[in-house]
Amino acid sequence: MIYGKKLVALCAYGISNAQVFSFIMELNEQLKKQDCILFIYTMNTEIGNGGEFYKAEASVYDLIPYEQTDAVIIMDEKIKSREVVQHIIDECHAHGVPPIIIDGDYDDVSVVKFNYAKGFEPVVRHIIEDHQVKKPHFMAGKRHSEYSNERIEIFKKVIAENGIPFSENMISYGDFWSLPCRAATEKLLERDELPDAIICANDIMAINVCDVLQLAGISVPGEVLVSGFDGIDEAFLSTPGITTAICDSHSLAKAVKAAVKDVLAKGANVEKWVVPSFVANESCGCPRVDLASLSKIHDMNNRFYHHQDDLHIMHNLTAVMMCSKHFNEIAKHIQTSISTKMCCVVDSGLFDVKHNYFLTDSVSVGRTVICDYLNPNAGVQRYSEETMTPYIQQVIDKGFPLIFNALEYMGKSIGYVMYLTEGYDLIEWSRYPNIANCLGMGLGGFTTLRYQDYLREKIRRLYQKDALTGIYNRLAFINRFEELKENPEYVGQQVTVLMTDLNGLKQINDSYGHSAGDQAIATVAKALTKNCPQDAICVRFGGDEMLALFFGSCDKQDFVDRMQKTLALDSMKYVFSISASYGFCSTTLTEDLDLDKLIAGADEEMYRMKKNR
Repeated sequence: MIYGKKLVALCAYGISNAQVFSFIMELNEQLKKQDCILFIYTMNTEIGNGGEFYKAEASVYDLIPYEQTDAVIIMDEKIKSREVVQHIIDECHAHGVPPIIIDGDYDDVSVVKFNYAKGFEPVVRHIIEDHQVKKPHFMAGKRHSEYSNERIEIFKKVIAENGIPFSENMISYGDFWSLPCRAATEKLLERDELPDAIICANDIMAINVCDVLQLAGISVPGEVLVSGFDGIDEAFLSTPGITTAICDSHSLAKAVKAAVKDVLAKGANVEKWVVPSFVANESCGCPRVDLASLSKIHDMNNRFYHHQDDLHIMHNLTAVMMCSKHFNEIAKHIQTSISTKMCCVVDSGLFDVKHNYFLTDSVSVGRTVICDYLNPNAGVQRYSEETMTPYIQQVIDKGFPLIFNALEYMGKSIGYVMYLTEGYDLIEWSRYPNIANCLGMGLGGFTTLRYQDYLREKIRRLYQKDALTGIYNRLAFINRFEELKENPEYVGQQVTVLMTDLNGLKQINDSYGHSAGDQAIATVAKALTKNCPQDAICVRFGGDEMLALFFGSCDKQDFVDRMQKTLALDSMKYVFSISASYGFCSTTLTEDLDLDKLIAGADEEMYRMKKNR
């Protein structure tokens, strides 16, 4: 329960797919009648087709608040990863939440299934018996798919009942997809005799079989009848329209709603079945069936052109995010570029620029909100459960789902986006994959670039700074001086060079060792940095000689007095005393100033002081 409502979580994939979208729309309306609210946790990539690299997206299912959830619905056939689905089921059992599986076989769960066998048989019987086919061929799916093998057995059963002997050359394998199906159909064209009907295990293959045959000059259905199965929108938009059986979203939603109701009421697992509805169409010679084709075409066109606009916007936003200086700047760019009502939450580890987030194992240190549509002036803020409150309240008030997407970069989950829907807008829902991809790429790229900046600065400091004293080395100082000469802001100003040299280094080394000499050198460098002007450039020029360059004049005696006082205090830590000699030289900075002459002038004065000492 959450805010007095029963919470149902739906684990899905590709919610902008027309069938999935229709199912969610129907399901949400059905669940509202049972005083439930719907949270949708969805991926944008099929793990089964996307490979192991995309499993980071599956982290979205770990966001389910099991302690407050009353039931979890899992679309197994859409997720296509038994490992991921079993993980969700295990979490449900661990928290005492009933899991309901759509189209899958797992232990100790409630199931809602399409009876594909019962829906497929009328398609086969229609082709064989109603159209009196004598030489049928079957275009199967993948060789080891249970769905494909089940449909093969139905094909064998129906032709046997109609006195047609079966042979293995009556089956081709199109793998449920376009390219392998087209290749299999082209092999059929090489035979001496064509079948008079090709019965396909799904609509995608049926559409492609028709296309290959027609390109070869073979009439469908004039010379070869074709049928499909599963009732996708394209089956009714293609020419010819495909004879099929529709896996009806409305019927599925009603069955799932009934399963939720029974599970919550009885506290025991239930089983519900949905039978696909047979639809005869042009591809087998029957009259064309038009399921609101014009509106579907219009909708698809809208989605296509919106998709093009969104891609342009998202590509620009990704680049801008990567080049941002900090997360607050990123938050502003997101809010001005994306109109969707959403909240973007990231792993706080992304903020640690000293850590390679993507190439090392990181321990989560919490979550951070970088974009909150309902609280736009908050900027970057620490995530808390209260962040979700206004979103959940709007879901309760308006009755539309809350949708979650994981953010992924380089195969690693870096956060998630929470979308607040305010209607069943397929165009808007189709934007969500682009948004998640854009944010994942932008945030991941930003973090990677900031880490590279950190490494570059670290390397720069290593090469610029003297290891013993921590002040500039000679080469870095010369490069810095050249930059100053080229800067109009400094040209024409008085510049002063101060040279300092440790007194008695040889005696310290001979009496106390070279480590004592190093301590003495480091002490002088520390005192020099402390007593010079704040913007002075301090350099270890060589051995025990150090140099400071700064703009403006200097009270020489005051500086020497302060240095001697500092060194006297620091010497109390050692068994030897530390002192230094100093020399000054000032001139006006010009673009052709000879640095060597300036240093020589300071060096000469320093050696006069050393000699006098």
